[in-house]
Amino acid sequence: MELDDLERPLKRARSETVCVDEATGQQQEEAGVSLLLLPDGVLHQVLQWLPGLDLFAVNSVCRYFKDLAGRVAKEKLVRAVGYKQAARWRDYNWLQRLAIEETATMFDLERGAAQNFSFTETPICPAVMPICRAVMEIKLEQPGPRLLLSDVSTAQAPVLRWKLQLRGNNAAEFGVVPLDMQDQTKALHKCMPNAADERATGFSSAITVGSLLPARLPIMKDTVVEILVTPREISFIVTNPEDGAEMVWQNNSTVSRAYKGPRELRLQLPNTYQGPVKLAVTAWQRAAFDVLHTLSREEVEQLRQQRAAAQKAAALLAGGRAARMALRGQQ
Repeated sequence: MELDDLERPLKRARSETVCVDEATGQQQEEAGVSLLLLPDGVLHQVLQWLPGLDLFAVNSVCRYFKDLAGRVAKEKLVRAVGYKQAARWRDYNWLQRLAIEETATMFDLERGAAQNFSFTETPICPAVMPICRAVMEIKLEQPGPRLLLSDVSTAQAPVLRWKLQLRGNNAAEFGVVPLDMQDQTKALHKCMPNAADERATGFSSAITVGSLLPARLPIMKDTVVEILVTPREISFIVTNPEDGAEMVWQNNSTVSRAYKGPRELRLQLPNTYQGPVKLAVTAWQRAAFDVLHTLSREEVEQLRQQRAAAQKAAALLAGGRAARMALRGQQ
């Protein structure tokens, strides 16, 4: 699929003229103006500036707008993240996928700090809104388990999404917790039920000890975990690095071995909760996560390059130390 094909303005079919004429007449009567009076190419460019939720509203006007809004949503999403990433959420239309991509759920910083998580924040636009800050990195240096939560629940936002990259301790759990259990540290770890018998749910890493969650998946350093909650389902996409090394238990200790499993793993659970839930992560000492769902594709690539450069520098430093120690031993 070529981007030029995506950007070609949609033409109004003859079968749509009645719908268009009715919508035009109604708009002229109500406001004296009509978007449908604009040329197709101009209208196409106007809709490019609308966010996903506004395109949803345009989608309901008439059949022509429905087709055009879906086409514009697809163009915006492919341009922003590439086709493969744009289409990663299956069984959703392009308007829904755009709304999902534009969802960047934040973190409950107050409860996180009480659990001894540390947050590295950066101003989004300091010249205009200096108090508007996004979390870029999360760390935990205290023994676990410790629970990290989203700042809002499904009572406040119907769609919740996190995208985190694991950089520290491989022991971790990802899922959702009922809102009335947000202050119970082991709610996710032990899959605990609330008063309405609704349980926290999700998955744990393969080496996490004591987890009662229904699924275990292999995750390792540089694994990316994306969590999505919509009114119909709770979805997880786990993307492991190409040259990853997983930690496994052997003789009561963890050892590293080359990962040979599938690079992408998916888990989908029906959303049967009657009450609100929050996104949740259980972490242990030396946990570290990069927050990716607040970054653009260019910013993610820049972060990847920075991490790679830091790892290379650390390897060179370690090699220099080893060489000096060997030289001293020879002397």
